[in-house]
Amino acid sequence: MTARPSLANRSSTSKTPTTPLNTTPTTLISASASCTGTHLITLGSKTIVQLRARLTSNYGSIGIGDGCIISERASIGLLSPPQNEIEANGVTLLPGVLIESCTVIEGVSIGAYTIIEAGAKIGKGTVVGANSKVCAGVHIGEGIVVEDNTVVYGSGWGEERKEKKGLGLDRIRKTWVDLQEDTLRRMWTGK
Repeated sequence: MTARPSLANRSSTSKTPTTPLNTTPTTLISASASCTGTHLITLGSKTIVQLRARLTSNYGSIGIGDGCIISERASIGLLSPPQNEIEANGVTLLPGVLIESCTVIEGVSIGAYTIIEAGAKIGKGTVVGANSKVCAGVHIGEGIVVEDNTVVYGSGWGEERKEKKGLGLDRIRKTWVDLQEDTLRRMWTGK
């Protein structure tokens, strides 16, 4: 029977790999949120990542703009290897995006002040335009382009409504996201 080596003799050269994470002092990340992978994850100022949200950068970088809210149990990042150069650039969320709970985002780009409701899935290579809304439970397939100011609803891709321009939705959505952000920040920090 051989003796086990003592702790003093064990090698300490093996380190747990860390995910490259770039944040600002005003970014809030829940202790139970998960940031994993080998590519860079960038979180903008006043961005909130809630409980059990998962940011996975195994197959490409993740860039999240200022003032975004990533709700609990949301998953952002490519879940399989990219098939082309566009997918290889990773996932980008522009400022003011709201991702609700249990949402899966593999899309390339989500436009500013877009709302992705609970349980929606955005496939690889998909681009969702600014000031758009993807309703609860909608699955958008791979490589689809959703224009700006569009509401996607129904049992799947194909049912959409284009909102009229000039209704002031940009300002209303920005105010709504800012109010949600302030409330969450007060709840977490007590300030």
